Amino acid sequence: MTIILRPEAVRAGWQYGDNAHAEVQDAIGRTAEAAGHDMADLAATLADAAGDLDGVLRVVLGVVAEHHLGTEQCIADFEASDGNSAGEFHGLAR
Repeated sequence: MTIILRPEAVRAGWQYGDNAHAEVQDAIGRTAEAAGHDMADLAATLADAAGDLDGVLRVVLGVVAEHHLGTEQCIADFEASDGNSAGEFHGLAR
């Protein structure tokens, strides 16, 4: 079976992933602002929530980055193959 893949089309579609990566990075930069507000008895709770959110956003950032890398690895494997299904796309193995 022949595999048809247009690397430029895949990369154009992945632009949304790149945009999400940038948005998450921006959000990470704002978690300190959320924790920094002094609201009397809520200060500790806000700081804890901001720390939790920071952790979640960093996991999301890692997932997006890993998928980006996997996509590029698949494109590289495809470009190195003859386009047949016998090729092994290492980026999909994760």
